[in-house]
Amino acid sequence: MFKQGILHVILVVFVTSCSGQLDRLLPEILDPKGEARLQKRYHDEEARSLFLNDPVLGPALREFNPGGISAGVYDFGGITIHLGMARCSSADDAYGIYSALTARPRERWEFQRGELSYKSPYVAGYTGEYVFWTYSPSNPMTYAAFYRSHGERILSEFEKLRTMPGCSYHWKILPPENRYADSFFYIKSRNVQGIDLINTYGATYQVKQNIATMYVSNLGTDKKAAAWYSKQIAELKSAGKDVVDYIPMPGGHVRACRWKEAGGVWILCQYRWIILFLQDMPSVEMGTNFIRMMFVNMTKVRNEAVPPKDDN
Repeated sequence: MFKQGILHVILVVFVTSCSGQLDRLLPEILDPKGEARLQKRYHDEEARSLFLNDPVLGPALREFNPGGISAGVYDFGGITIHLGMARCSSADDAYGIYSALTARPRERWEFQRGELSYKSPYVAGYTGEYVFWTYSPSNPMTYAAFYRSHGERILSEFEKLRTMPGCSYHWKILPPENRYADSFFYIKSRNVQGIDLINTYGATYQVKQNIATMYVSNLGTDKKAAAWYSKQIAELKSAGKDVVDYIPMPGGHVRACRWKEAGGVWILCQYRWIILFLQDMPSVEMGTNFIRMMFVNMTKVRNEAVPPKDDN
């Protein structure tokens, strides 16, 4: 009983501390000139419900389901501004919300170990397991200088709170060649045009005349990846796709197939616990070239994927 009481006190202190830190980032006055004034603060489910009707933010919050959300509603000379902050279960999830709002941004700024981006109507940023966003639901064209300046203050406070490591290694497998700058995004669990993607990083590419998208999923074990691959192939065939097996790389652990869609060639490849998915490639040969680039990148992250054993 004594131990349970101590744990309860520690938990209350921790939650109160985090809540206090976040509430300080929802000030009465949001901008230096005193023009953006707080109307109301929201927490948890009340805060979540404030954003769920937003066409981009709502689906992101449902997919990544952050554990805690704080929000403030401000009046900026008659324009409503929403500021939200969330703590997620991982840096990947925080990046997922951030990238859902700002992939391929108009402007991007690195800040300490995190970053901020502006893609109308959102300014958002993340570091570790924390993410914030701000925008005007009443006038989406609104962009104020304090969006960035207060965002940097938020990230500075997040740096003091974050406890989790950075994003998982598998984003590094995506090749830099022909990639649109800052087009990365993260998927926790989502169906993408008939393919069920889990724990996946993706990015957009210019490949000849095609706008292609490439994905890397990390399913954790060879067994899970093999089962996922077999299930997807069965579903593609049952949907009437002309799925053709082929070998992009020699090797006993590699399985791959391809089929045609209106936008180009689509390819699925399984290598151990990693899944590669390529959409709208102009040709099989181009797809094969990019898969080979990804295999080269796999060797570069080998120590992160399979940490060397301690001999001691």
